[in-house]
Amino acid sequence: MTETIDLHLKKELIKKQRCFSRLTDEEITGLAGLLKETPFTVGDVIVTEGDIVDSVYFIVKGDAEVQHIRVKDGTHETEVIATLHPGQTIGLSETGFYSLTGLRTATVAAKTDMLTLRLGLSTFHGFALANSHVSEVMRTNAQVLTDSTDTNNF
Repeated sequence: MTETIDLHLKKELIKKQRCFSRLTDEEITGLAGLLKETPFTVGDVIVTEGDIVDSVYFIVKGDAEVQHIRVKDGTHETEVIATLHPGQTIGLSETGFYSLTGLRTATVAAKTDMLTLRLGLSTFHGFALANSHVSEVMRTNAQVLTDSTDTNNF
């Protein structure tokens, strides 16, 4: 799967994500330039539950299964909890990065051949430090998440 994804498509994928909706066009263009094309073939494990979150993925083509894998009675059981499609992401939520602990909350595997755009968290962190408005947006998103978890003590 060899192809080059144009800047316009990268920007559109970023704009679809609520956590980036308050970024300026210039910031979105800068962020789009940091995305790295990363293909996966059917069956590839993209991320593994419990691993450290080091990147997020924007799905360009193909589908992925979100899975919880557990051992029960000495055998591995896989529960598919969601299927992700083009335009969706692995590792992002409405307020920002999905994991509050810094660890992956599920395993995600390619259900079909896939093309994704990878954004490394260290790369994003450097981008946010260089762009104060981006940092402010992400802080506000994190505060919304903190406020909602403070009021819902389950």
